[in-house]
Formats: sequence, structure tokens, C-alpha cells
Amino acid sequence: MNLLKPILLRSKVSLLTVTLWGMVSPIALAFSDTQSHWANPCINQLSSQRLVSGYPDNSFRPQSTVTRAEFAILMLNAFSRVEPTRQAPAFSDVPSSHWAYRAIRDAYARQFFSGYPDGSFQPSQPIPRTQAIAILANAANMSSSEAAEVTLQRYFDDAQQVPAYARRAIAAGTVGRIVVNYPNVRQLRPNQPTTRGEVAALLCQTLNLPRTVPLEYVGGDHSLFAIPPEMGGVSHFSAGLATVYVNGKLGYMDTQGTIVIQPQFDEALPFSEELAAVRVGERWGFIDRTGQLVIQPQFNYVPEGFSDGLARVFTNNGEVGFIDKTGQFVIQPRLYSTTAFSEGLASFSVNGNWGYMDKTGAIAIEPQFRDAKTFADGLAPVQITSGYWGYINRSGEMVVEPQFANAEPFSEGLAAVEMNVADAPNRWGYIDRNGNTVIPAQFYLPNYEFRGSVLTAFSGGIAMARIGDQVGFVDRSGRWTVIPNAVALHSVSAGLAKVNVGGTWVREQTGCTHSDGCFYSINLQGGKWGYIRVPR
Repeated sequence: MNLLKPILLRSKVSLLTVTLWGMVSPIALAFSDTQSHWANPCINQLSSQRLVSGYPDNSFRPQSTVTRAEFAILMLNAFSRVEPTRQAPAFSDVPSSHWAYRAIRDAYARQFFSGYPDGSFQPSQPIPRTQAIAILANAANMSSSEAAEVTLQRYFDDAQQVPAYARRAIAAGTVGRIVVNYPNVRQLRPNQPTTRGEVAALLCQTLNLPRTVPLEYVGGDHSLFAIPPEMGGVSHFSAGLATVYVNGKLGYMDTQGTIVIQPQFDEALPFSEELAAVRVGERWGFIDRTGQLVIQPQFNYVPEGFSDGLARVFTNNGEVGFIDKTGQFVIQPRLYSTTAFSEGLASFSVNGNWGYMDKTGAIAIEPQFRDAKTFADGLAPVQITSGYWGYINRSGEMVVEPQFANAEPFSEGLAAVEMNVADAPNRWGYIDRNGNTVIPAQFYLPNYEFRGSVLTAFSGGIAMARIGDQVGFVDRSGRWTVIPNAVALHSVSAGLAKVNVGGTWVREQTGCTHSDGCFYSINLQGGKWGYIRVPR
């Protein structure tokens, strides 16, 4: 009887410290025996990034099986930040002279493995696929909102062979798209030994290494995503392009998932006004839609792209200024806080008060507000000293009286606001330009520690919305649509929305004080991000 327990441990995957089992050999971009192997792109990428090693004869031996001891070493390297939570026992078959003695004890202490009822660990036993997938799924923070039986029966013909102890973890790993089944995606083969090639593929999926595993072998839902996570999309779409991450570099793909600007940048932001900010080495510049640098890398930090023909850039000493599309400063760097320009104005802060400047840097609306956001549809949300938010016009006149606990800029004639609802605080809805409620305050986060958006701006008549633990879309009439298995959404653009499935919201301590105690936040960990078509 196998007593490997589905662990509850949650951790962040380290992309840089993974070293697969095996004898150390010089890193090769291609092994002598993997060229025709179905996981060859994955194995090669892991090798090129020094994440896997082969044997002295330059072979990888993808069909060889992996033992429990070897997998223990893999887990320690892959999840090096996980802290031990229990003491390891003295396994009867792992003496202190065993080559993997320390690794096995450390893996047990981190709850990656459990032993057997007779007190053994069985280090030389080939690890079954069930164990390998379940361990990775739990360590990578995978989760599923539906019953494990439903998920397993839906996607696998041999679901009944999955041991009871692993069913929940295997289901979560399926939703999180780390399960890889070759040659038949519906055959999980849960109790067969895991090969080195299979473990490499599972690792590529767990570490989110894009374009490495053939999509037809990835278990789970093949209908949800228009552009699946395996394509490497990073940002929302803008001007029909989104940033894509491949082999440690960023480029751009179109709405079909085709790479149109090759990954070559260290950082890359979405396109705006036909240009995109990219980082090459330590400096930022701008490229056009062909990928050509039109403003050479020279800026220390660029937090966003062009808006209203100007872009914010930062200098070494923290000053911020605005450049035009030739790279020349139009507003010289100064030590102040500011937003991007929109509709000819940008909010800025002086001595703790916020106002607005025009595109010459001259004051257009005197600093008088506690906070101020960008203009859209001729209005901008501002916060007054009482803490309430309202909306001003371009003359600085208050046209929607301060009455909201929070407020966002308008989009398509509607703005998301946090309303003061009796017996139901922290509820969000939408108002029109006259301040009238169009969509009632019914959207909210699960609790105050939750780090995520309640609502986003409308795009194409659709916005992201959250009702507690459920996330979905809302249209202009207020109709609400839940996205199955989704735990997070990004804003809608180009008819696509970036969605996370299989992730887990984890409560983490953020700090403590003597007077107020400790503070916590709930942050998203794990899962996979891909693009879905927005329902109409």
C-alpha cells in the first residue's frame, strides 16, 4: 500500500535552482538520444537553462525510470524555498551511508514525501506517475473548485485507477495543466513508473516554460482557452499584440498566438500609440510594431508606454519627466509623483496635494486634492480631505459630488465605484457620467486581506468582475457570467481576457508592529494564465 499523502504545502516555484537528477555532464543543447523524442523541445530548453543534466556519453535516456530518491532531490532543487515543517524519521532502508540520505530526510521534512507503514522509504522504487504528478501539483499551488471525481472522470478514461489519496491533487494538477499524457491524452496511466522524459515534461508544465510540450498531450480542458498558457502570453492585448515569454526573453504575439516580434528583450510592456517600451540590459527604449528600436535604450525606468503622445520616464535620482516619440524631453524630470497623460492632462502631487498639469508642464488645476486619477470621458476621479471620492471636469469643477469610498476612471460611459451600502461595506458597482447608479453595488472581494481587483474598466461592453470567491464578466446591463475554474481575470481587450485556472489564493504575513500586531494579505500563487474569448 502506498501512503504518499497529498500535501497541503504551498510554495513558489524557483525557476533558477532546478537541477534534474542524473550524473553531471557538460550541458548540451541537444542530447544524442532525444532528437525524435516527443518532449525534445522541453528537454532542450531545460538543458540550455542548466535545469537538467544528462550522462557522460551525452545521452539523456528519456525512457529510463526515476526513483523516489531521485525525485526527492528534484523536489528539493525545484522548491528550494520551502521550509521544513516536521522531523524526519529514521527510515529502515535509508541508512546514513545511503547516497540520498540527506535529501530523503529533507524532502520528508518539507512534506514532499511520506514513508510506508513498515517504516521504509523504498528509495530505489520507480516513482509512479500518480506520485510525481500529485507532489508537483501540490507544491505548485494547484487547486480545483469542482469535485475531484468529476474532473478525473471527464478527462481520463482510466480515472478509476487513480488511488484515493491522490485524487484531489491529480484533479487540481489537471485543472492547472501540469498533467502530460503521451501518447494518449486520455490515458493517465497513474500507476506506471515515470520516465525521465515524462518528468521533464511535467517539470516544464509546472515551471510554466512555454512552447515546450505539445498541446495534444496536455491533460485537461482544451476548449476554455483561445490561446492556451503553453503559448507564453504575459500581458493583456493592446493594439492586437501581447507580450510573450519564451526562453527567458520577451517578445510579442498576435491574437492567434503567432509570434510576430521575436523574444529578445529583458522586459517588455504592452503597445500603446504604436510603440512599446522594452528593456535591453539595464536601459529602456521603445520599439515600433516591426520590432525596430525607434528610441534607443537610455532610460533607467519606464513604468508604462505612451499616452497622449508622451511617456513617463525616470532618472537615476528618482526624478520623473515626459518624453515625446523622438525620445526628447518635453517636460523635464522633476522630483514629484505623477500619473500618465490622458486627454491632455496628468495628475501630479506637490506637498501631499494633487492637481493636474498640461502637456507643457504648467499647472492646469491647482493641487488641492488628497488623491487624483486620470481623466477619461472628460472626467477624473478625485479624493477630497474627508476621504470620499467624486469626479471633476477639465475645469476642476466637481460634477459628481464626493460620496464614494473609492472610484476609478470612466470607460465607455461607465465608471467603477465603491459605494457606501448599509450593512454591506466594500461593495462595488458602476455609475454613469451623472453619478447615477447603472449597475448596483453587488461586487466585492472575499475579505479585506485579498489582493485583487473587484471590477475593471469596460472594453467592448464587457468588464471583469468578482463576487467573493467567484470571478467572471459583467456586461453593461449588469448581467453576470461566471468563468468555470477561473480564480483570477485580467481586463478585457481585443475580445480576449487573461484568465488564471488552477491557482490558489494564499494568506501571507506582510509585517508586524508592537502596537497593531501582524498584517496579512491574500495573494495568488500557482495556476496557469491563458487567454479566453470574451462571451457575447
